[in-house]
Amino acid sequence: MFAQLVVTTGPDRDRTFALTPGQTLQIGRSAATATKLTDPTTSRVHCEVEWTEDKIVLINISTAGTTVNGKPVSQHELNSGDVIRLGATEMRFQLGEDQASEQSTLAPSLKQASPDGMEVLKGLVGQTLAQHYVLEAILAKGESGMLFRATDTKSNKTVALKVLKPEHAQNDDEMQRFIRAMKTVLPLRHPNLISLLGAGRTGVFCWMAMDFIEGESMTQVIQRIGVAGMLDWRYGYRVAVHIARALEYAHGQSILHRNVTPRNILLRTSDKTVLLGDLMLAKALEGTLAQQITRPGELLGDVAYLSPERTRGTGEIDGRSDLYGLGATVFALITGHPPFTGTSLPELISNIRSAEPENPQKYQLSVPPLFQSTILKLLAKRPEDRYQSATELLSELQRVGKFAGMSL
Repeated sequence: MFAQLVVTTGPDRDRTFALTPGQTLQIGRSAATATKLTDPTTSRVHCEVEWTEDKIVLINISTAGTTVNGKPVSQHELNSGDVIRLGATEMRFQLGEDQASEQSTLAPSLKQASPDGMEVLKGLVGQTLAQHYVLEAILAKGESGMLFRATDTKSNKTVALKVLKPEHAQNDDEMQRFIRAMKTVLPLRHPNLISLLGAGRTGVFCWMAMDFIEGESMTQVIQRIGVAGMLDWRYGYRVAVHIARALEYAHGQSILHRNVTPRNILLRTSDKTVLLGDLMLAKALEGTLAQQITRPGELLGDVAYLSPERTRGTGEIDGRSDLYGLGATVFALITGHPPFTGTSLPELISNIRSAEPENPQKYQLSVPPLFQSTILKLLAKRPEDRYQSATELLSELQRVGKFAGMSL
């Protein structure tokens, strides 16, 4: 469940303020409030909303008064849909939950409500973000946020909308990093990159609108391998070629991906094109990512695809780290698992840094020796022992395809 106030009238129209269980939200134009309204007709601290164990209450503070549904109030228990007016500003109170919208029904579950950011994001289904994105369904969940299928009512186009957890918008440094990263990515277009259509911040939510791809992620493919058996090595080869092309273009723009993993690679069903998504998102969230990697048990799925130098979290990385992530992903597509595993985060990181990967031919005898050598070179511990660029890798992949009688 989530609760929020959406400004519907006034100079702050379309801003959204999330409420948190056990906390009080002060509303007004003072910089000391969480809202910092620009409406000059509101008081510096006009009113506040308090979320207690079983109810959400609005308390008027201003001598100018506050109304709910057109009636002056000093204190009022809010119900979903209530319209709050202060000065020239109107806000609509929203409660979101999958099962019901009546306050009387929701009240008992308020006691179990979680302030976790993912719970807040779940409540966005059915809501409109940034005025014209209607969120229709959850497509995927990640450590940083959720991916929704949404309709852009301006273009009547289906898009994939990634919404980050509210805490990302509360840190000024992370906000600025996000803005810089998205501005860099917006103009980029390539046949093997998922295009970013727009990005911004609405209330407590940072969001990214992207092309909606009908297909499946490599994570889904790898999970299926475990049930149905090994994939033909040519599938992994196709992924390697397409994503190497995407990286060649990105690196040529002086942009690193920083998180080339199966979850960020999609196969489009219609034409079997492989696309790389979330370009620069790891850069935008690198402060958060670094913190999570230090917590035991966190991000195990993605850590398995990090290069040895990435696991150390120090020093500069370059495009060769992205190439390692591609090599680890292709290895997993052929074998059904990443090149290194572990029962704990320290063990996994130790294996990434020091253990040698198995030969892919152990799992698929049909893998050409030349392609196996390509994968193992991508997984070299030292960056200087890998391919030095995506262009160099593509040249080698072309040679692999020639010997195997393939062309892409």
